[in-house]
Amino acid sequence: MPETLKRLDLRLPSEHPVFRYPPRIRPKVAREWLDLGMRLAAIEERLAKLEERGSVPPTSGAGNGEGKKIDPIEFRETLAGVFDF
Repeated sequence: MPETLKRLDLRLPSEHPVFRYPPRIRPKVAREWLDLGMRLAAIEERLAKLEERGSVPPTSGAGNGEGKKIDPIEFRETLAGVFDF
C-alpha cells in the first residue's frame, strides 16, 4: 500500500534560498531541508543529554546564552549551496 502524503502550505519571503531552484525541484529541496532540520534538532537533543550526564564536556557558552550565535541568513545560504543541482 503506497504511503499517504499530506500537503503543507508554507509561505516564505520571495528572497528565500529555496526560490533559487527551478519550480519542479523546489518541493524536493524543501523536503530535504526540513528533514535535515529535524535530524539536526535530534542531534542537539542527544548532545544536551550527554552533556547533562557528563559524558561530553559542555561546549563553550552552552546553556548561558553567550555562545556563538548562528546567522540565520548565512545558515540558509550555506544549506542552499549544499543542495545545488
